[in-house]
Amino acid sequence: MDIHYINQGKRGKKGLCNICKQSASLSWDHVPPKRGFDLKPVEQITIVQRLTGHPEEQKRPISQNGVKYRTLCEQCNTRLGRRYDPVLNSFALGVGRILKSIVEVPPMIHYKTQPAILIRAILGHLVAAKGVIDHNVVDQKIREFLFDDQAQIPEEIKIFYWIYPYEEIVVVRDVIMPAVRGNLSEFSELGTFSGILKYFPVAYVVCNLEQYEGLDELTTYRDLKLEETAENSTSLN
Repeated sequence: MDIHYINQGKRGKKGLCNICKQSASLSWDHVPPKRGFDLKPVEQITIVQRLTGHPEEQKRPISQNGVKYRTLCEQCNTRLGRRYDPVLNSFALGVGRILKSIVEVPPMIHYKTQPAILIRAILGHLVAAKGVIDHNVVDQKIREFLFDDQAQIPEEIKIFYWIYPYEEIVVVRDVIMPAVRGNLSEFSELGTFSGILKYFPVAYVVCNLEQYEGLDELTTYRDLKLEETAENSTSLN
């Protein structure tokens, strides 16, 4: 059974929607979305439990049909699921098929998608993946961006992505890490990571850094309109 690392926080059946912040009956949002991977039971462990060590000795709740958060009203969930998820799912399934079919690993793979929709899908699910609504400035900018189909993603928000050939699902919100991974010697060079989403076959990180570990940047396509397509190149090195 897979292990999924989650942020702590649990919501009731009614409350504020994570996207529109209106009071409503809350529905379940799957993160990552349904139809983009195989839904199956997963063991869930919080980041705090993971960092304190010996997670195998701790009781883990089990989600029977994938990872989900009851944080969105029906309207926002439907918009995310019908308007944006098909592109995110197509991207994940398409890249997955390429990885499973290649015999000799090339330095790059290419897949055509609609980056403006892909960006919105990733950000929408990361906003949903939070048990508590706070006054996070980045989240508020993302909400405004999601409600305006003509808007460009704010310049200070960057999304990087890379091939992730593992079954483990990881969803992390709101952490501060070194701008250079593993380098704690220079605390002035820190990055604010608004979200990390990892599931086969692609992982994404949302942060405020101009570049991170040489990863490909999805937000280089920030100027494209929703309907426009582009060929994403992903390094396998």
